[in-house]
Amino acid sequence: MMTGHGNIKSYLYLFKLITSPTCPCGKNDQITDHLLYECELLKTQRHSLKTAVSKSGGWPTSKNTLISKHYKSFKIFVNSIPFDNLG
Repeated sequence: MMTGHGNIKSYLYLFKLITSPTCPCGKNDQITDHLLYECELLKTQRHSLKTAVSKSGGWPTSKNTLISKHYKSFKIFVNSIPFDNLG
């Protein structure tokens, strides 16, 4: 998730494994920043992450801060993403 590799549409599109990098929400290409900060389909999952991060800082926060200070909450967020439904 942090490197943009994996089951993210923009990455799969780069290798011509899919025909479009557009997120199913229809707003943007499915890149890491879109999933973390914008995608309406992940609103519920993002709320939990935002709540955890906001206890000790502000939102939005950098990806570096998510890994270094909020790894547990970030991991829960990433593991809750239904990539099969977002593909």
